[in-house]
Parts: sequence; structure tokens; C-alpha cells
Amino acid sequence: MMPRTFGTVWFAPAAACLLLAACGSNGSGRLDSIVISVPYEPETLDPHASYTISDFATASHFYQSLVRTDAQLRIHPCLARSWRTPDPSTWILDIEPSVTFHSGKQLSSSDVAYSIQRLLDHPELEVRTLMSNVADVRATGPLQVTIHLRRTQSVFLNKLLFVSIVPENSSSETLRDREDGTGPYRLVEWRKGRQISMQRYDEYWGRTPALRDVTLLLGRTPEQVIRDMGSGRSAFVQSNDVRLARTVKAHGGYHILQHDSIFVKYLGYDLMRDDTPYCSAKPNPFRNRAVRQAIQLAIDRDSLVRDLAAPATPAAQPVPSFIFGYDPSMPLPHCDPAEARRLLASAGFPRGFEVTLHSRQILRATADLVRQQLAPVGIRVEVKLMQDPEFFDALNNHDASFFLSRFGCATGDASDVLEACIHSPDPVGRYGGSNYGRYRNPTIDRAIEDCAKAIDPQERKRSMQEIMRALVEDLPWIPLYADMDLYAISNAYSWQPRCDGSVLAQEIALADH
Repeated sequence: MMPRTFGTVWFAPAAACLLLAACGSNGSGRLDSIVISVPYEPETLDPHASYTISDFATASHFYQSLVRTDAQLRIHPCLARSWRTPDPSTWILDIEPSVTFHSGKQLSSSDVAYSIQRLLDHPELEVRTLMSNVADVRATGPLQVTIHLRRTQSVFLNKLLFVSIVPENSSSETLRDREDGTGPYRLVEWRKGRQISMQRYDEYWGRTPALRDVTLLLGRTPEQVIRDMGSGRSAFVQSNDVRLARTVKAHGGYHILQHDSIFVKYLGYDLMRDDTPYCSAKPNPFRNRAVRQAIQLAIDRDSLVRDLAAPATPAAQPVPSFIFGYDPSMPLPHCDPAEARRLLASAGFPRGFEVTLHSRQILRATADLVRQQLAPVGIRVEVKLMQDPEFFDALNNHDASFFLSRFGCATGDASDVLEACIHSPDPVGRYGGSNYGRYRNPTIDRAIEDCAKAIDPQERKRSMQEIMRALVEDLPWIPLYADMDLYAISNAYSWQPRCDGSVLAQEIALADH
């Protein structure tokens, strides 16, 4: 289906009411067909290439992992029907029988071993970070895989969640633009930056989804989302914009769902180079902790959250309060522009400096508020908005000095962010796959590695909370706020929001079922 182009015309209330009430079937008369508007877009269909929640949510329609999580992020069996640990560093997993890939190939333990080994062999694959502790993986039977770890890791199953199983001998070339998974949907068409169309896989081994045909409209702005809903184009929309709730309340036909999100929005910066490219100050001011502290004190988080068009909670740590490892004893940093100016002067920048803030398009409102709040202390920001593929290409190529993004611990455990984003990048890609600023702190690196070895949950929590306190002091990031996710869904359907913010078509049911 070719996307229609919308102008700036808004529907009158009476007309919009009729359209909203009629959009449950997307104008097709079929409730098993749905169009969903989402604010993100995938960079690739290779499920190992990109470690972002949006890419993982898209790939989860086509691919599956050994385990899955429910809406509360609790672990359940998936392609692994059971597992056992004969010793703390060995995992033996029994594979679900009678599972086929969309190509018709039978799933075997060789496919599972290959999928994990592929991550170990290819440092350019971002999901590799999650398998940093794997020493060896082998198919030890037609439907059995044995994994040996370098050290005890109590949350290893949580890490396996992101390892999608691909057919043996798959490559980046075969996976990048098409899929061959074991999931409930097959790809019909991918119009990059515009939409993904998929259809239910009739030979799917698991529970049959209620929806047969699904279209994801990609990279939709809040304005586009409201138009998608108002025109009857989309029966399900995701947008963290309060106007969405007001529109639904005014016109009916949909119901609003709201849920705490794992995502924390943060400011990052180049900590690698003495001379950073998009900043007027020399040397690189972000390598000076006083400058990082000044930015921290220049941000009024309460005001920032009030001015956002989406519900949110101020944040001082890289994780929200319900993630394991959060430290509730740490207060929010106060806003003190005068002290921020003093710190900048002490760092050698009494007149501040100019810098470009690279931001994801979906965070444009936040970027503008950050620009406004930094101006009074002398940091003059020019915002450059980018679509996700371009943005992450820039970060991966170190082509940014100051950037605005978000990260979420989709396993429910703070080790996700600590190992991927805070730990120094290592030569073989075990850590730091999303450490875009190239932060390096050997003491924190050792603490992150030691924390992963702890078996006792309370010991792990205390260790991670100590790391959180150290990060608030050193500021490799400046956390801004944690999201609240908003969704509007036609009354013809029912669905439960997930803590990881993923919208999975296979979890949508008809309202009377």
C-alpha cells in the first residue's frame, strides 16, 4: 500500500469523531488487518547488527530468541524449551522441536550455535556486546546447545533475549534487506524510511496471532500520528505527546494506554579527542569534568519535564527507578546557572563556547529545550536533527561532539547500560558497543566486570548502585528524564503495554477475544 501524503489540514471535530469511530478495521472491513504508526524506523533487518530497542522490536516480528519476556520483562522459554546449569559457568539449553524458518528449513542446534558464534566472530555487530562473557558455544546434540561462560553471570538468560536465531551460514548480505526467521510474521515489503508490511506465517510453531496483515508506518512525527489516527489510516499509534490523549478524549473511538518506560534520555559527548569537530572551543571542553558538571547544573530537569509535550520523570541516573541496580538514595541534581558559569570559567571558558548538538529526529522537542537551557550559561547550541539511521551512523563513526539520544535496559537489569554504554570499548568488542563518547575509566570498568560475576542478587544490586554513584560524579552521560509511553488503540482491539516500549503485533488481540 502506497502511503498517502497529508497536508496540514486538520479535521473538524464532528468529522474527526466519525472517522475515529470507524477506523478499527482500517477502512478494509477486516479486523485481522491493522496499520500501526510508530515513531522509529529500523536501520537494517539484520537482527544482530543494531542494538536498539526499535530495531529489536521490528525484528521480533520475524525472528525469535532462545528466551522471551512478557510485558513485565519476566523471562519465559521460547526457542529454548528448557535449560540447566551443571556448574555456574555452563548452560545447557534444549531446543524446541518442529520449528521451521520461513524458508522451510528445520531449526536445529547448529543454527543456534552459529547465531551466537556469529556475534563472537564479528565485532561490527552491536549485539555482540551482550555475548561478551561467552567463551565457547557448541551444538552437543541435534536439539541441544552447550554454552561455556568465561565467568559466572546470573543474568545470562536476560542477555540471550537479544540474540535472534538466524539460519546457519547467514551473512550480513543475506540478512540486511530480507529476513528468514522463525517468528510469527513474514516480511512482505520494506520501503525504507516509510513502512514495513508483513503477513502472518501460517506454519508458525507457536500461538497463532490474531492479526493476519500488519503494516508499520515508520518514523512518524507526533503531528503525523494524530493525522494517521484522525484519518482512519491507523488503528494503533505510538507517540509520547500529550496531544494524543487530548485528541482521543475529544473524539472517542480509541482508548489511551500509558506506561512507565525503560528509556532514559541523555546528553552524551566526545570524550575521545583533544580536538572535537563540531565545537568552537579548543581543546575539547567535554573532556574537562568541570564543563560536564556545568552542563549538569545548567539543566533544570523539573522545568524541562514540564515543558515537554510528553509525560516524563526527571532522571539523575542512567536507568529509571524500576530497573534493577537503580540507587534510590541519590537526589536529583539541582539547577544552579551561576555555579555553572563559574565552573565554565574555571575550566578556561569564561565566555562559553559554540557547539552542534546532534539529535535524533524523535527528540527534537527535547533538543530545543536543552538549547534554551544552556544558552544562559554561555553554551550556544545549534541543533542538528537526524533520522535514526543517519544519527547512529554518525555516532558509530565518531562524527559528533555533543549528542542527544536515549537508552533502555530491556532486560530490566542495569548491566545492559553499564556493559554496552559505560564500559570502555575493548579490542574484541565484548564491551562498549554503544559507548559512543568513548568514555574510559579503568576503575569503573573493573567494577562493571566484577558486578557481573556476583551471584547473590543483593550483592549485585549494591555493586551496581556504587557504580551509579560514581557515574553521577564523573558524568560520562548527563541523564535528563525517563519517559512515560503513550499509545492510542482502536476500541476494536486490546493490548497490554510493555515495559520495554515495544509494539509487537503478535500481542494484539481482538477486543472480544
